[in-house]
Amino acid sequence: MLLKNLKKTISILLLLTTLLSAPLKSYAQPITLNPFGVSYFQPKFGINMGTFFNHQDFLFDFGLGLEELGYDFSVTFNGSFRPYYKTVLFKEADNLYWQVEEKVVQFSIDLEKRFYFLEFANNSKIGLYALLKAGYFFGTYKGLSKNRNQEFGLTPGGGFSWQFSKMSRFSFGYLYFSQNPYAHPHTFNLKLSLYINNEKNN
Repeated sequence: MLLKNLKKTISILLLLTTLLSAPLKSYAQPITLNPFGVSYFQPKFGINMGTFFNHQDFLFDFGLGLEELGYDFSVTFNGSFRPYYKTVLFKEADNLYWQVEEKVVQFSIDLEKRFYFLEFANNSKIGLYALLKAGYFFGTYKGLSKNRNQEFGLTPGGGFSWQFSKMSRFSFGYLYFSQNPYAHPHTFNLKLSLYINNEKNN
């Protein structure tokens, strides 16, 4: 029960932070955009924080790297981890199982491309994104000296992207996290991205 409340609280706080950070200007008269159109090269340093979760698992995700605002893509180095131990069963034989406590960690290079199709009067934009995490996943276990669950993997995802100011973006979507055999692979993904050293005239 405590874990469920923690998950809900963190997700709600992330969403409220995003909404309260949005500029209080009019959203009237949206302008349609070409989702495949590009501008000039506008590289920025960015950080992101988020979660991906389902009814069986919950992971934090943090990253930093390149945010390119003219061509609407990102290349970031991310670390993901479960902030608690989860009880899992290892099957050794037909009638032999080991019950252990597991934590999981993943380090990945995240590639994201955004396709905006609406822009509002306050310069906020709404569109879709496609994401690919390429990384190394491993589980650690209480009482075991060897990490039995380790692999390189590709984790695809996608969803909705809302750039609500010139220095921040919120994403909500789906992530197929198949590396962990002890949890369902279909997860929801929430992420807040911030751009650093943003010039005032951009």
